[in-house]
Amino acid sequence: MTKLSTTTRTRTQRTDRIESRANGLLGDCRRAFHAFGDLDELAENLRILSLNAELAAGRAGDKGKAVRALTQYTRELVNRLAQIQGEMHSLRGRTFAFSSTILRCLTQLNLFERACQLIEAEPDGARRCGSGKRAFAELMNLLVDTLDGMADAVTDLSRRTHAVEEVVSQSDSIATNIAIEAAAAGVHEKEFRTVSDTMRTYVDDLRQMIDEASDAVRRASEKGEALRRIGLDALDDLHRNS
Repeated sequence: MTKLSTTTRTRTQRTDRIESRANGLLGDCRRAFHAFGDLDELAENLRILSLNAELAAGRAGDKGKAVRALTQYTRELVNRLAQIQGEMHSLRGRTFAFSSTILRCLTQLNLFERACQLIEAEPDGARRCGSGKRAFAELMNLLVDTLDGMADAVTDLSRRTHAVEEVVSQSDSIATNIAIEAAAAGVHEKEFRTVSDTMRTYVDDLRQMIDEASDAVRRASEKGEALRRIGLDALDDLHRNS
């Protein structure tokens, strides 16, 4: 009976840790998704800027050839941003679904553990509580699988954040090259320089998004891996005590 009581207390402590970290992880994910909340708008702004820049390049004739090529490349980056945003929408849904399953499993595990604590105090309580191990094991397996999926989702979110970072770097290079072309564009210099400056403004906004999201993603990744380890430890303990 003492051994079972100790096991039950250990389980309770572990599920409390999982619940605390899972709530923290979800909060970090929400902050990351919130940071990219204006990504659609910024991508649209870049698209419109590239179209206007292409018109300006057409008016500049030969002096606008390089700028025209740069604006076409900008639209490819805009399409990449749109793709990333779509992937993030899907990822957000997966993340919240995983979170819901985790919290539901934890609620059921907590109810099971509290019931065991009450049953242990009764005659033959250890045996009766032990008979529920199969149900507990099924719940724990589902929880561990979901924790694993959640950790993978956070890894995917990290990849999307890096993808946005790459787009920002390439957009910054385009803005620099347009500024260089502006210097030799004669009467069209002011128009091209405005395009370059506006693009840099959008790049700065994207960088701010990344700065806000990256810290949240890093924290979420740490919690995700910690949750994965806690879940695996819980299964190991369960198998040892079965």
